[in-house]
Amino acid sequence: MNKILLITAPDHDATTRYLSAWSSKILELAGKKNIQVINLKRKKANIKELKSRILKMKPLFVIFNGHGSNNCVTGYENEVLIQSGRNEKLLKEKIVYAISCRSAAELGPESVNAGALTYIGYANDFIFCHDDHKISRPLSDQIAKLFLDPSNQVAVSLIKGNTSETSSRQSKKFFLRNIQKLLSSEASQESSQYAKFLWWDMKHQVCLGDGSSVF
Repeated sequence: MNKILLITAPDHDATTRYLSAWSSKILELAGKKNIQVINLKRKKANIKELKSRILKMKPLFVIFNGHGSNNCVTGYENEVLIQSGRNEKLLKEKIVYAISCRSAAELGPESVNAGALTYIGYANDFIFCHDDHKISRPLSDQIAKLFLDPSNQVAVSLIKGNTSETSSRQSKKFFLRNIQKLLSSEASQESSQYAKFLWWDMKHQVCLGDGSSVF
């Protein structure tokens, strides 16, 4: 049976534009690995489309790019896609990675309780900085790269066949590597200010459920 990855790419504001753009690197790797991808772009990142694709296609790996809160992740124009106490059962028997604020605080544990294999996400705000001059060209933004390249490593590692726990650890290694670069003597005072935000993301990334699950 073919491996199936579902990913949301709302792309309706600056934050989701960056997350969606940087997800192209994940999709490129998935293509090389012959993984079938369901890409819910812009207006397709809605609850109706998500539910339909999950029930029909049964993806094993689900990536959410978007805003979130303790109990939900959202899609296009901040429409709630998954909310604890409402429809987290849609994530049953799936590996989930939510690149959003806070969703691993409540939605993550509730999703695992409802049968999700693993929920990787952030138990507090997911912070990334960017260059205001690169808003229209997110992939050329070297400031955003400091944050989004490590974040992407969760999905990259899973696609390469590693376990969920190993993939989360790999992501944290990339965060730490960038922190160390920014705190080195060669780094400028301006760039070193980003280290505290990288540390924040690394500290609050959690892997819930079965850490041995593989895609």
